[in-house]
Amino acid sequence: MKKISAILASIVTVALFWYLAGEVFILKDDKNSFSKLGCVSYAPFSKDQSPFSFAEGMVVSEDLVRNDLALLSKYTTCIRTYSTLGLEMIPRIARENGLEMYMGAWVSSDKVMTQKEINMLIKLASENQDIVKAVIVGNEVLLRGDATETLLAGYIKQVKEALPNTKVTYADVWEFWVKHPKIREVTDFVTVHILPYWEDDPTNIKQSIGHLADVRGEVEAILKDKNILIGETGWPSEGRMREDALPSKINQAIFVREFVKLAEKEGWSYNIIEAFDQPWKRVSEGAVGGFWGLFDKDRADKNVFSGDISNFPNYKPLALGSIALILLFSILLKNRDINTKGILLFSVANTLFAILFMLQIEQYIITVRTMWELVWALLVLSTHLLIYYFLLSYVAYGKKPQILSLENIFAQKIKGPDSSLMILFYLSFIFVLISNIALAFDGRYRNFEIYIFIISVISYLWLYRGQFENMAFGRFEKVSFVILALTSVVIFINETYLNAFSDVWIAISLGFAYILFNGTKKSSYSELKSFMLYAALFLALFSYAKYGFLANSNFLAECGSSLNSSLCKARESLALFLYLGKLGIAAIIVAAVAFFVNYKFLSLISLFLSIGAIVMNNTFLGAIAFVVSMYVVLLSSKSKANI
Repeated sequence: MKKISAILASIVTVALFWYLAGEVFILKDDKNSFSKLGCVSYAPFSKDQSPFSFAEGMVVSEDLVRNDLALLSKYTTCIRTYSTLGLEMIPRIARENGLEMYMGAWVSSDKVMTQKEINMLIKLASENQDIVKAVIVGNEVLLRGDATETLLAGYIKQVKEALPNTKVTYADVWEFWVKHPKIREVTDFVTVHILPYWEDDPTNIKQSIGHLADVRGEVEAILKDKNILIGETGWPSEGRMREDALPSKINQAIFVREFVKLAEKEGWSYNIIEAFDQPWKRVSEGAVGGFWGLFDKDRADKNVFSGDISNFPNYKPLALGSIALILLFSILLKNRDINTKGILLFSVANTLFAILFMLQIEQYIITVRTMWELVWALLVLSTHLLIYYFLLSYVAYGKKPQILSLENIFAQKIKGPDSSLMILFYLSFIFVLISNIALAFDGRYRNFEIYIFIISVISYLWLYRGQFENMAFGRFEKVSFVILALTSVVIFINETYLNAFSDVWIAISLGFAYILFNGTKKSSYSELKSFMLYAALFLALFSYAKYGFLANSNFLAECGSSLNSSLCKARESLALFLYLGKLGIAAIIVAAVAFFVNYKFLSLISLFLSIGAIVMNNTFLGAIAFVVSMYVVLLSSKSKANI
């Protein structure tokens, strides 16, 4: 009877949790909502398309544009576009739907393509003066370093001369208007982007509207110009937390509703980013990049304007998933003689883990972008499903696991739950190690997978309690402890204590670091000197290459003026190579070969490439390759005393 009561209590708790998350903790409809938005950013791409598809012969569907603008005309009187090539039908369809335009031309480091954009902008704007409110020559060009101030000013002057009766502006984050006063001199008005989430010092949702108003006021005071268009503002509905700025469906609705009320009160000109979620942006901006739309990728209303908003509108299938897990693992209680304390512990763990597991699945559905990330998600989930099972098994049986070394498990072919549990421990801490490296070196667009790893850190801290020093770990585990500790410090510095997700993640990392520290007390740091020396050398070399060449601001400015030099062409080729993830893929391949052949020189090449991939923003694949390389190099040093 106690077992059945405990199972029912777990089910009720889970059902209540998801009901509260999905139905109770919501944003209620705003009865005093606005009529229509001032303007909305519009990119005419379906959920499977991107601007990069033009190179593959993509043609934007006129039916898609027609349906999109018919929908948007119900909510706004204006759209902002960013490019002209391939989008020539937009002004005509906008007119049919009673929409005006801020028409943009994309300015890039490619001078030929930029000139084509400008020529088309001039043509379309001159043919559609009745609906073109202004033209925007370039978007965040100075921020990206794609052109110098002088070159950009030249483009703007060219457009002004060709369109004497049309207002001309340029759009960038507000700091670059202050840094480049020459641009203000050649434009008719200022267009600033104010995105509290993306600020270098992010602002939480409660302070975001006040911050935006302060920034606009500061720009007005510095530039001594009240004629300001807020060219982009908004809030993401999904994605990773930045300091205390949390993307969510509720927060997006709060921001848009409150901002529009203030803008209408103050008489501001503004443009909301953006009309529809754009999945293609997730590749370069992380999951958060694809969720700024007022409508989702399928053009479904996200209720940003009005209506009740829930952060978990899909809470019912999530609840069913949690209940299914509880029922599945409750089978372990069958025919078990377990006391009240054991039943309570089993039920608490089963309830907590069932909720956490489904939360992680929901996060992966949102964040997974590539095949590599899908494989990662499946490996992490399957590993933790087994850890979930083993923890409850040991609780149900009332036993503690025996400590076994990985070397003995494979050498003696030891089977059973104790050996499986240790193998799963290695997998879980290696997953955390890889994630920590990625978050420390390139964390801006990466999510914190806290839900699933809470399961493993709780499980191992509890199951191996009192036995950590018996683990007799070696060099690989010692280095892993050091890296976990160091990267946790870097993550904390980058994210600050304000980021609750980061704080939980660091606690998870330090939990594994604690186990590794106690298990490697008999291993000396002096044994790691050679490895640390190589790693530090490779890190220094690639850091110099990145910041002295690839991301050097002076060099970028020179290339923005001219791409004719061989160095600029080399940089462009390297940037494309890295953007496509080729260095990370190469590091993975070499690391895999080094693992199987165990050849010293190849293992060092593998280490070199993996550190290069980490530093050069192929971080995820580089981190995987680094862990493999680290294992091979340390294994080689163990067999030869010194590498």
